[in-house]
Amino acid sequence: MKLIVFCFLFFFQDLAQAGNWCKVVYNKDITPGNLEEQISKCRNSDNFFIAIHTSYNNSGHLLNSLISEFCDLRKNVLKSEPRPRDPYFTAVCEFRKHFLRK
Repeated sequence: MKLIVFCFLFFFQDLAQAGNWCKVVYNKDITPGNLEEQISKCRNSDNFFIAIHTSYNNSGHLLNSLISEFCDLRKNVLKSEPRPRDPYFTAVCEFRKHFLRK
């Protein structure tokens, strides 16, 4: 049994790699093109984390639109609402594979 487990781990070690993460934060002092710049760095990532500050009137809607645009909706999407000492809408998902992505 130990030999079988060892052979499996040896030959299929490429399947057990961790995914790359990309983090995008949309806070109060962001410049107009900064969000697009942060998202463009996510092109080769596997997973996507987005946080949007509640100082924006439409922050919940903006989060939903970014989820629909950049997340693979066939997989789980984890969202959280702002709390008293954490003023961000957040979401974690698998980054959508796009045909232009390498």
